[in-house]
Amino acid sequence: MDDDHHHPVSTNEIDEVAAAHDISADRIDAALAALQDLASDSPGVESVEDLVYEWRNAFRDDPLVERTAEAYYLTVDERVWRDFASRLDWSDAERDAVEAAHAVAFAAEHDDTASRPLVLARE
Repeated sequence: MDDDHHHPVSTNEIDEVAAAHDISADRIDAALAALQDLASDSPGVESVEDLVYEWRNAFRDDPLVERTAEAYYLTVDERVWRDFASRLDWSDAERDAVEAAHAVAFAAEHDDTASRPLVLARE
């Protein structure tokens, strides 16, 4: 995890995604930070830890794959990504790039690929 950002995706991972998508690295970085901020302060929760706890209780399948000192590694339903994209008013290109950045960050820590990975920095 890169300490230069307020999210768990490194500069190299952002650059990799930007090269594969028609969106700038700065725009991806800003979208990743906005997602992390929203996850930290969503309605009804006061932290990422609260949000992960709520999801673990609300979803049929536990979304938590791993918890480290720095981050939560999750696999979430399409509805979670749809909700974040809607609330953050992302374009399709932004959403695709952010999802790709999370997939790259997830894969950097796990040998397996996951469906709809989401990596949230712990506070």
